Amino acid sequence: MKRLAEIFITVCFLGFLLLGMLSTVLRRTETVSFFENRTLAIFPRPSGQSVGDGSFSAQIERYLEDHAALRTTVLQGKVCLDMALRRPVINNIVVTAGPLLPFRAPESVDEKQLTVQADVMADGLGRIRDTVAEYGGYYCYVAVPCQYAYFEDDYPWYLENRAEYSRLSVSLLSQALERRGVAFLDIREAFDAQGRPEEYGSLVDNHYTMAGAFETYRLVMEKIAVDTGLDFPILGWEDVVLETLPNDYLGSRERRLMGMVSREEHPSILRPVDEVRFCRSDGGIPSEPNIYALGYSDSQSLNYELYMGGDIANTVIDTRRDELPSILIYGDSFTNALECVAYLSFDEMHSLDLRHYQEMSLEGYIRKFQPEVVICIRDYEALLSPYGNGAIA
Repeated sequence: MKRLAEIFITVCFLGFLLLGMLSTVLRRTETVSFFENRTLAIFPRPSGQSVGDGSFSAQIERYLEDHAALRTTVLQGKVCLDMALRRPVINNIVVTAGPLLPFRAPESVDEKQLTVQADVMADGLGRIRDTVAEYGGYYCYVAVPCQYAYFEDDYPWYLENRAEYSRLSVSLLSQALERRGVAFLDIREAFDAQGRPEEYGSLVDNHYTMAGAFETYRLVMEKIAVDTGLDFPILGWEDVVLETLPNDYLGSRERRLMGMVSREEHPSILRPVDEVRFCRSDGGIPSEPNIYALGYSDSQSLNYELYMGGDIANTVIDTRRDELPSILIYGDSFTNALECVAYLSFDEMHSLDLRHYQEMSLEGYIRKFQPEVVICIRDYEALLSPYGNGAIA
């Protein structure tokens, strides 16, 4: 009888493994993990070299880990368990009573190294400024606080908040750009003067809210007007309507927590009181004249792709107001929400995400279209990075 029980348990266990393997192999293969916001491993192709050096088996293991049946359910269960155990860091997210913040490993800040990085960055930005100046245009480098910088005081005392790194990188770059005569604007300095309003920063995402993006727009436009004397409309809060949507806002931090931790944040959109008609093209192809990717219903969760439809390599919005100047905005995803209002002040707005745009160099694009105003939007985390969407060549 005991022998039969052992055989039954063994068969059940093997059947469970077989069922899991078949479910993994036969299920529809996904390419992207929505919650983890990353690309999943693809099934590897064997070769003599990969089989021989063992890399093929490692690739197979990664593929099976990424595509295991009930993987999302298991990961959600792990988050719930970690929450029950009151762990302060879950899936590299610091869970506070307020914002959900990214975990930062302890680091030593090397001022000499940051000084070198700031000088290299400033030299490259000086070259871009010179390219814009060739035809009489204006260039400005704009620093915006990412979420961990905006809410640095919300980190528990025993965890890294990068406050020293943020302070030094902004200060050193500002000084380096001033020596080279490159216009620079630190948005957090102005936000701090206003008491760093909580509504400007998202509790669940790395980016600012639409209110924060609009205040950034106003600050940038005012600096452009003062520095250049250009005549263009600058909208104030009395000129727009900020509408909070009923949809849940599933930010990148919530997604890392598999949607199991919520801060009940709702996304906002902003519309001008006086409508400005426009045409839009993406990658040179005409598209619908929309700036918000709204959901199909109020119950659909939305994320930061709500603004401009997400990260798009090249977008041009033409308002057909020839009396106004044109602008080029380039940088990372922080430009997306800003673009939703920046077009209101210009005849033509160009935007570039150099992580995806490959047709020509940044300087080549500037020389081809010669926008009167060129601004780069960079968040604190990537402020000194000269690569990708912060390209300086």
